Amino acid sequence: MRSSFDIIAEILETAKNGAKKTRIMYSCGLSYLFVQKYLDLLLETGLLRLGNSYQTTDKGMGFLSKYQRLDLLLNTRN
Repeated sequence: MRSSFDIIAEILETAKNGAKKTRIMYSCGLSYLFVQKYLDLLLETGLLRLGNSYQTTDKGMGFLSKYQRLDLLLNTRN
């Protein structure tokens, strides 16, 4: 089961070089309703911007970087 943070990270990763809603939807395995909900949230919080396509912002890249570091820490066994 994916958490909201996992889904957000997937969306931001997909949109790093720009992506249309349909590409994000299929790439992340989300329904239209869910992708719309997450895109609205990410636009509101400034993690994504919308031009010709959805694009991850610098703030979004920061989130992605921190998420990946945390994921690495939690999944590394000593």
